[in-house]
Amino acid sequence: MAEKTVRATADSLIRRKAMTVILIFTLLTLFSITMAIYDISTGAILYGALFGVAALIFVVLILLKINSVFGTYIAVKNDKLYIKSWVNDFLPYEADGGFLSDLKPSKTKLTEIPVEDITNVFVGTKDFIKRNATIAGKKLARTLYPYEHSSKKSRKRLISAIDLFYVETVDDECSFMCVHGYNAKAVVDVIGTLYRLNPDIYVKVNSREYKKYIRELQTETN
Repeated sequence: MAEKTVRATADSLIRRKAMTVILIFTLLTLFSITMAIYDISTGAILYGALFGVAALIFVVLILLKINSVFGTYIAVKNDKLYIKSWVNDFLPYEADGGFLSDLKPSKTKLTEIPVEDITNVFVGTKDFIKRNATIAGKKLARTLYPYEHSSKKSRKRLISAIDLFYVETVDDECSFMCVHGYNAKAVVDVIGTLYRLNPDIYVKVNSREYKKYIRELQTETN
């Protein structure tokens, strides 16, 4: 019998709101395409081109919304932790460049980690994790550096505020991803599964909501 997958994703309310936005943008895309075809067929080339551009923009917005809400997850199955994250680890769009780079959805990557190799699991802000990480945290520090020293104040504030899921392994390696907007209980369920498979894992969180579910987990496992 296949082992049950324990998975954490974006909160259900966020997912429902995203589906509503995607539906609206889809309808606007279809409308823009219809109007573009109609205008071009009637000789109104300029209006047709404008509607064509509008359709393209709506398609990009749909892709960004899908990528930002449905593109990532953390899961445990077959004694392995799976981390599906954006390639830049933090943002659903390209990290570097100007305004147009924010309209280019970031690619995703999948990391597989044997549960028996995991030593530490932290969930919290970047500063919290940097305070608690071992030598493995140097990778996190290097990845954060461009954001922490970015000329874009909004990006610096964003990176400072989001929660990260961070894992260290026995070979002094680490993996991490943004879990901002994730269902906290689902994340703790993943952590609980990791702990049951490997009781030597050290777990620490700094969010009040996460601490509540961690206390419930500790009560169940004691």
